[in-house]
Amino acid sequence: MSDSRNVKNFYHNKALTSPYPRSHVERAHVPADKVDWLTEWKDYQPVEYTAVSILSGPQWADPQAPPLCFSPTKKHKIMFLFVTFCRWKRDRSGNKIAHPVTGKNILQFVAIKRRDCGEWAIPGGMVDPGEKISATLKREFGEEALNSLQKSPEEKAELEKQLQRLFSQEHFVVYRGYVDDPRNTDNAWMETEAVNYHDETGETMDNLPLEAGDDAGMVKWVDISEKLKLYANHSYFIKLVTEKRGAHWSEEAGPECPE
Repeated sequence: MSDSRNVKNFYHNKALTSPYPRSHVERAHVPADKVDWLTEWKDYQPVEYTAVSILSGPQWADPQAPPLCFSPTKKHKIMFLFVTFCRWKRDRSGNKIAHPVTGKNILQFVAIKRRDCGEWAIPGGMVDPGEKISATLKREFGEEALNSLQKSPEEKAELEKQLQRLFSQEHFVVYRGYVDDPRNTDNAWMETEAVNYHDETGETMDNLPLEAGDDAGMVKWVDISEKLKLYANHSYFIKLVTEKRGAHWSEEAGPECPE
């Protein structure tokens, strides 16, 4: 964690919110100079907390350890994958739309509105044991952004063809590592691999039959800019995509830095 970024603001912002999501349990306060795990803190006494959803025993979660086994040195990570599908914003004639101030073309991405908190986010989900990353990405995007779980066998077969075309396109890994997520606790946290697929011509993604499903309340194409307020640190992932594609992000000139 020791790099040129501001550790507190980048790595631990939403992960410091209290109480824990959908609970009345207050999070232990961690001073900014004690955030890094390598910093010695003899008085550290974290609150022992496990979300109800974890206690129900989902297959992607570690077995619940007995309370006496808890130790700040015994940490667990959960692998969470995100997939961003992007296209250029275009007018009715098919021409790319540029931002009036920066002159850079505007990107759009598929966003879902989470049911649990009402915030907009990148589609994604937990990796099941033994599941390949590509399979997780395809499954989660289909369930959240295309409502694949509610489709008939015939509709699922057609969706599978579309998903195959989508995931056969060029892509790159946007980010790997820790995620600033409000569900993180003092001994368990999210890590991710965020992947971007970009449709340069719009021929593939323009025909996506977007329909919210599973954990998503809504789904739509969203214009990308620094004004985006997304769940956890998803805005940072989207910012990295705009830098890669040379797209519009901010009207303010200045050095690039993470949120």
